[in-house]
Amino acid sequence: MRLDNCYAQSSNIYLHTDRDYYLPGDTVWFKGYFLKEGAIARDLHNMYIKLINDEGNEMWRSVALINDGVTASYFRIPPEYSGSEIFINANTLLDSCPDGRPYFKKIGILHLSQSGFHSSDIITQSILHNSAVFNISIYAEGGCLLSNLENKLIIRSSDSWGYPSMAKGKLVDDKGSLLSNFETDSAGLASIECTFSGERRYTLHWTDAGGANHQNEIQRSIMGTKVRLIEQGSQILVQLQTNLASQTIRVVAGLGKRHLFDQALTLIKNKKVNIPLKKTDLEYGILRAHVLNDQQQVISRNSLLVGGKEIQISPIVTISSTFKEKSEGRVRVTLPGGERIAKLSVAVIDAQIEVDSSNNILSDIYFQPLSPQQMLYPQVLWKHTKDKNLFVQSQDWDYSYCPTSGLAISDSLLTIRGQIKLKDRSWRKFYADYEEEVKKGRKRNLPARGISFGYQDPDANRMQYSELKFDRDGKFEVPGLIVFDSLLTKVMQVYRKLKFTPFTVQYQFANQRNFCYPALISLGNTERRIKEVNNRRGIRSDYFNIDALGNRVLQVVEVSRTKRQREIDRLQKRFKSMEPLTVHEPDLILLPLMDSVVIKQSQSLKEYINRNIMAKDVSIILNGKAVNSFRGNNKDKLSQLDHELELSFLEEDVSNYPCMKFYRTYNSAESGAGKNVLVIFSYSPAEINRDLGAAEYLDTIAGYMPIEKYSNKIYPSSASQLSSGLDTRLTLYWDPFFDFTQNENVKEFVFYNSSLSRSVWLTIQGLTETGKVVYYRKMLK
Repeated sequence: MRLDNCYAQSSNIYLHTDRDYYLPGDTVWFKGYFLKEGAIARDLHNMYIKLINDEGNEMWRSVALINDGVTASYFRIPPEYSGSEIFINANTLLDSCPDGRPYFKKIGILHLSQSGFHSSDIITQSILHNSAVFNISIYAEGGCLLSNLENKLIIRSSDSWGYPSMAKGKLVDDKGSLLSNFETDSAGLASIECTFSGERRYTLHWTDAGGANHQNEIQRSIMGTKVRLIEQGSQILVQLQTNLASQTIRVVAGLGKRHLFDQALTLIKNKKVNIPLKKTDLEYGILRAHVLNDQQQVISRNSLLVGGKEIQISPIVTISSTFKEKSEGRVRVTLPGGERIAKLSVAVIDAQIEVDSSNNILSDIYFQPLSPQQMLYPQVLWKHTKDKNLFVQSQDWDYSYCPTSGLAISDSLLTIRGQIKLKDRSWRKFYADYEEEVKKGRKRNLPARGISFGYQDPDANRMQYSELKFDRDGKFEVPGLIVFDSLLTKVMQVYRKLKFTPFTVQYQFANQRNFCYPALISLGNTERRIKEVNNRRGIRSDYFNIDALGNRVLQVVEVSRTKRQREIDRLQKRFKSMEPLTVHEPDLILLPLMDSVVIKQSQSLKEYINRNIMAKDVSIILNGKAVNSFRGNNKDKLSQLDHELELSFLEEDVSNYPCMKFYRTYNSAESGAGKNVLVIFSYSPAEINRDLGAAEYLDTIAGYMPIEKYSNKIYPSSASQLSSGLDTRLTLYWDPFFDFTQNENVKEFVFYNSSLSRSVWLTIQGLTETGKVVYYRKMLK
């Protein structure tokens, strides 16, 4: 896959992960926030997500369920992943704009070595970067300087790497007259306001952070038209001005990706035209306006962040902690400025894992979606800019708007869809037989039937069944079935004439076109960043993984449950009450429904036992009750049955018996002692399949990403701290639903330190009901 250097992305999504950096094998917990026109998007249900490696190749895809504007789930970094970055791509139906892009978030991957962690990215960076070469960029507000009218110059100073630098100097004309002095702030920004004459030349004389002197000539002022955006009380003015005798122009304005208006005007020299916009009619976001002449050429552009002074708020946080081994930390959070309702997420991580504060929820939702290139530390620059509007106006924003942004969307919950497929391509005859069976039923006033669809959650005790109709192409839908994680399914034909025709089912959960967006990652600055990496102190050099609870697990002892083991655990739970107590472990566990031979062809229980049990004399315990012993030989161990009891169940289909346990030595108070004992468990009568040899299709299908609560470690007493062993968690606390409701002014949470942490990073992010972004990140020691 080609790597795309375009960094514009969805303006509707933000993903907050519990950490910024992970080890291979770690679990990534995340919360997603979704906006529509500046407010929480309450009519969205589906987020389509992909993982992309640092070479641009897709690793994995899924769908997360959105509820009331948020989602929360997790995924795991592959244990064998050797790259230094992974990109999360995500999109929703709100990204259906023709030039729409998915949201993407980069997470760093750390690898262990003898000296500890080595990151292939800059983790922290000072505002002043040490460089021998410095540059100044000069922007005219509105894109041009108009002769004999008041203008504003925006100055941005940076080093050769693009990092902000300090600069100071003066603006003089060609006669040596001083017009204004300037000095950049810690974000490298400054401005000069003055009137320029078309008959004069102007030069910027300035001194860089290294003490060297420079001169830059200013662009000549012209006769033309420009647009300004002015915040005035409860209004924002789109102001147009020209120094020509008259000019007919078009002014186009939009907010974010939403188009506001497109209007033709005739301007007169030295007369300002103001188009007022009420702030109450505008959501938070970057307002942009551009002017076109009668040849449809853009002659002026301007931008302004609506709500720039209050769009981001920081909660009031008080912390109480001794930061000793396994000690308690108590955090109290209050929303400022009268805010009462908010959806927030909280993460506390060991400070040994560094953080990346260059981006946050503000930059990801409002800045990066409108930038056609990667923005360098937008959150850091925003924080250090004295005049926020200078930062906004000095960026090269995208001035296109989405024509579908104002349309209503319909984003229904995803249900399972399937299509019946025949192996020998004889579908036409199969469907003709089906129509004939339906026609016969109508003559007897019977409704049309279709297939028997069974489904079973991995933790459920039994399968549930329903009847579904299929269309002329074999397609069917399971209404009302919302699948989380995975689901075991079973499909059979209802009409007996069709039951013995082999078939398969092709399932579809999410429309593939919702995943068609390209992977947006860029390696444009990766080589430069790698050169700047400093070796970080290591926390441990042992080889380990982090499990879903945040605990560190040594790779050599890590155990993951297989599909077979999950089925054994489920059946063990179901039949526990039927199984006689014994001190012995089974020598063999048989699961007929996971046997490839059973799946391919029907066979009796007797045939199955003969194929799998290598013993002459076998006693049977069926559903907890002992059956008289029988004797057999090597060829047919069940050929000579005890005549005192007719063992007719041995001729039934083996699919009716989901689990068997074989013991070479067995001892039970209920069933006595013996050797070669086979314990058999059967389905209930309602579950037994009486159609021996009928075709069926079993499959495990994937649905929405699992929703599982993160289990935060607690130490309720000193005794529990002493007896719990070494605690090496990196994520100490994660709560994706730290929400403020109408009646909550203050919220509190408690976390517990690990055995190693002496300081932590606390991050709080989210959205208020009024659309403001909440951001707080601080190291606590």
